[in-house]
Amino acid sequence: MNLADFSDQLVIRLSHTDAAGVLFYPKIFEIEQELFEKWLEAGGFSLRSMLDGSLAPTPIVHCEGNYKMPARVGDRLLAKISDVHVGRSSYTLAWTFSIDGKIAMQAQVKRVAMNAATGVSVDLPEAFRKWIVETQNRTAQIS
Repeated sequence: MNLADFSDQLVIRLSHTDAAGVLFYPKIFEIEQELFEKWLEAGGFSLRSMLDGSLAPTPIVHCEGNYKMPARVGDRLLAKISDVHVGRSSYTLAWTFSIDGKIAMQAQVKRVAMNAATGVSVDLPEAFRKWIVETQNRTAQIS
């Protein structure tokens, strides 16, 4: 992941598509999850730390995708964090996916920090909140 603008490049593979060779609509969220994990790692965090309990897990509570044009096998996507919202216990990363400079898709994914044992929301851990806010500030400067 390019930390200057929180972007990454990827190619649409056959496994991402439906029988017509077009990105199958739920695959955008699989791609987002992979990008999310890279973003975590760029900030010094990991999904493993969320799974082993050393960092409050942040499961997805809402996601949406908007498709502006088809993405086909072989298309090169530029994925970029385009907006960030942060609350007491939640944060939303908005992603833009472009092909040849044209927006092809957008995805927004909201996650909430929770206590794994009780399922109750908790405040975002301070170090993690700082990474989210840093991303928010840097993304605002880029847009």
